[in-house]
Amino acid sequence: MKFADVMQQFAADAADERVIEVPAHWGQGRAVFGGMAAALGMAHLQGAIPAAIPLRSVSVSFVAPLNSGEAVLRRRILRQGKSVVQAQVEIQQQGQIVLVALASFGAPRQSALQVAAPRAPDWQTPGIRLPDSEMAPEFTRHFDYQIQQGNAPFSGGKSRTLGGQIRFRGEFSAQVGVPELLALVDAWPPVSLGLMPGPAPASSLTWTLELLPQTQTFSGSDWWSYLANIEHGADGYHHIEAKCWAPDGSLIAISRQTVTVFA
Repeated sequence: MKFADVMQQFAADAADERVIEVPAHWGQGRAVFGGMAAALGMAHLQGAIPAAIPLRSVSVSFVAPLNSGEAVLRRRILRQGKSVVQAQVEIQQQGQIVLVALASFGAPRQSALQVAAPRAPDWQTPGIRLPDSEMAPEFTRHFDYQIQQGNAPFSGGKSRTLGGQIRFRGEFSAQVGVPELLALVDAWPPVSLGLMPGPAPASSLTWTLELLPQTQTFSGSDWWSYLANIEHGADGYHHIEAKCWAPDGSLIAISRQTVTVFA
């Protein structure tokens, strides 16, 4: 099932609690791909927020594996002020909470302070396409990758960075919104995998994503740029900062993850 088809479940339901079908063929190890899990939660939460108040930041805790099949989503507004809305969404499956997200939405305000964001990297050489492989998680078949910087997963490299371009494969002529952006950012493998000489599992423990306002609309079939850096890694936990740029080169998202590695 394509990403756009999955999101159709949220087309016209205003209930704070609802049951959805988590799609198959979006697996990552023994769970559904984290970007899909977060996208499901945010798609449900956005239905309770006025369209004029964009998402500024979301913090996601991956409490337990989310599997394909039936799941229950619950959302609630924690506080709504003049400009800012604080809200929470959780996903429950088989009586267990598997994901919790806290989100902050903020309406634009007048401000004399303007600080320009860095533009997308200007990679001069062609990227290396990440081919389909039995070693790659199932969900990666829904994306096209071009590695422009750093090491491919399980190559035993030395680079602390990983970057390149990404797009949805075979879909998305429509505008990319928050759920699609969550999927695009999280679809990249952790930089940690490029340091490993052979296959070993890794998974996100927590994820915080800060969003910048879009000045244009873009399609998921366009190429989006991404660059991540390991800031520290020890004791089986790696701390990774990353940025994502829209197809016009404007910064669109700042990501921070705590990743558990088993190597």
